[in-house]
Amino acid sequence: MIQDNVSGPIKVKQRITDNYGFQKGFMTDKLRIATIIFSLLVLWAASSAMAAERIEIDPTYAIRADFQAGIISADEMALLQLTAITNSSDLPARYQPVALSTSMTHIRCGTMALLDIKRNWSSLSTSTQLTVSEALSRPSMPYTFDSPGGYFKLHYTDTGVDAVPAEDIDIDGIPDYIERSAAYLDTAYTMSTSLGYMDPPDDNGVGGDDRYDVYFKEIYDVYGYTVPDEPGPMPWNDYYSYIVMHNTFIGFPPNDDPEGDQAGAAKVTAAHEFHHAVQFGYDAGEELWIMESDAVYMEDIVYDLVNDNYNYLWMFMTSPQTSLMENTSHFYSCFIWEMYLAERFDTSLMVAMWEGAIAQTVFHALEDTLMDRYGWTIDSVFAEFTTYNYCTSTRADDEHYAEAATYPAMTINRHHNSYPVPLSAPTVSPAGYGSVYVQFHPNGAAGDLNINFNGADTRQWAAYVIKSTLINEHVIEKLELDPVTYIGSVQIPDFQDYYQVTLVGANISEHEGSASFSYSADVTIPYSLSGEVLTQDSSVYSGGERGFEVNVVNTSPVVDIISVISWDNQGWVPLDTISKSVNPDENMIYTVAVRPPQATTLESTATLSFKVQSWGDPEVSEFYTAGAKAVLQRGDLDFSGFLDISDLTYFVEFMFNEGTSPQPIIESGDFDCVTDVNISDLTALVEFLFQSGPASPCNPY
Repeated sequence: MIQDNVSGPIKVKQRITDNYGFQKGFMTDKLRIATIIFSLLVLWAASSAMAAERIEIDPTYAIRADFQAGIISADEMALLQLTAITNSSDLPARYQPVALSTSMTHIRCGTMALLDIKRNWSSLSTSTQLTVSEALSRPSMPYTFDSPGGYFKLHYTDTGVDAVPAEDIDIDGIPDYIERSAAYLDTAYTMSTSLGYMDPPDDNGVGGDDRYDVYFKEIYDVYGYTVPDEPGPMPWNDYYSYIVMHNTFIGFPPNDDPEGDQAGAAKVTAAHEFHHAVQFGYDAGEELWIMESDAVYMEDIVYDLVNDNYNYLWMFMTSPQTSLMENTSHFYSCFIWEMYLAERFDTSLMVAMWEGAIAQTVFHALEDTLMDRYGWTIDSVFAEFTTYNYCTSTRADDEHYAEAATYPAMTINRHHNSYPVPLSAPTVSPAGYGSVYVQFHPNGAAGDLNINFNGADTRQWAAYVIKSTLINEHVIEKLELDPVTYIGSVQIPDFQDYYQVTLVGANISEHEGSASFSYSADVTIPYSLSGEVLTQDSSVYSGGERGFEVNVVNTSPVVDIISVISWDNQGWVPLDTISKSVNPDENMIYTVAVRPPQATTLESTATLSFKVQSWGDPEVSEFYTAGAKAVLQRGDLDFSGFLDISDLTYFVEFMFNEGTSPQPIIESGDFDCVTDVNISDLTALVEFLFQSGPASPCNPY
């Protein structure tokens, strides 16, 4: 975590003023755009050779990047930024806006470019300061209109390039465009105050009275901008300001507003730029990324149906590895961070972070509020945020963002369809507060999916697996990582039952550069089985044979060969192995022959043992035992273990020729179990052997 060393609001005020040189007298008289362009071209001609052409949807951020890289000077940056927000068509080719999508043809907001200029004010030459000050002085407009709510004063003209649309359907002398814009601004103000934000500082009548001033100008492909005019009255870094909005919004990107694209663009600009004015009342020196993403978030809060911000969300979803804190046009799309905070916790979080900005940074104020209210660290919150971002578009599950189904889908960096996956890394490295998504598809693989994660030791990491049973049904599980090595693993049983599994790696070292993580995966077949001895009656005829049945169920997800190994302690079962192929979730009955030797004494017992074992994994086995007892078989007079004609012969000899008594006891001849041994037993035995008669009712099986 970055530690806050600011001791109080006055120190913050002084620190920001010293570092960024916010000075009085910044805005004076208007200068012709031609003069600015001429100065720009002179400076451009004198600049050093430019690097390879960049791709950037908003030229102001390409200009800033070149300044930070030392390619252009502070003076060049200021004049280029000024040109970008007044008439970007006059920019050198290197900085012409690049439309990466059909909707990305306009600069969303010029406010951050103005902050760039102000924060480098002391580095600018006197001539550049004069040029910028005169060009951005408050416009002089012939007409004003006070908004119905009474908070805003709108300045406009009906002639020249800055003229607003002349339509006046109600014939009250005020262009309908101005009346509608006033209503949009009033709505933005009402929502802001209802959420608990304080009003921007008063400008002490600079625009004619104490109402907040909004000017309408032809600013080409810029929606609008908010100018931090002069320091406010508070003992912290507050600034009063004014807003410039486009005078027609004709030809701007499409949106979903029911009243049309022009109305939608005006609405979100009113909400966006007024929120910058509110921000300046707390701290005009905050980081650009959070000021801009927060203002885009406020568009969604004030005018939810417009969805102009969807024009930028693709930047976040196609580049999640980019830091949430990157000061490029990427931050237009980072409003999703504030949407997550508002929906996961509460909209008051954003109010609290700006209230905290009076004494510390917005980021640290948010960090403290999350811990105090909810017991969450901001790193943990960001880590969970990365899982919300997966559940959008067709992956939306009605449990995350309210409008997730209308958001674009998160980009997956790598897909895996075969296993094992050797030690690998994403093709991109996430920056601090960036993330990367890797997806695993079963593709016929059955078993347990094992994923190993290892984050670079130079960063802090969080990792999740998102287990999807359908494209829009998810179970999210956090990996437990070692706090030093950031190594962790997870096993996902029954991989074949999932639609897909996604690994999310998040770099939770804020304000740090990119670093990578590695991962590997394999699928292990979880061979398993269960069983039981079905034969509960332990009786076995002496000298006879009985099949003891063992039921085995293959509880693994794959076909397995299962063996039953049998033995006993009396020699009644020869050591033997029976093996059979068993399909997943099916059972097989194994029959094991148990034969006490002929003439085994009645009531003798043996302990039978059965080991059931998987061929796929010999360590998967179960062990069962059963008891067996030698019992008398009625009708087996010769004690051979079987009933056959020899027993009839034995019976006839015993009954009529004074032959030997039935063996081993006289009861073996009592076949019908009625009384003693007599002719009826002989008759019943004959019927059983030759006429399909009933078996002896006394025999146990």
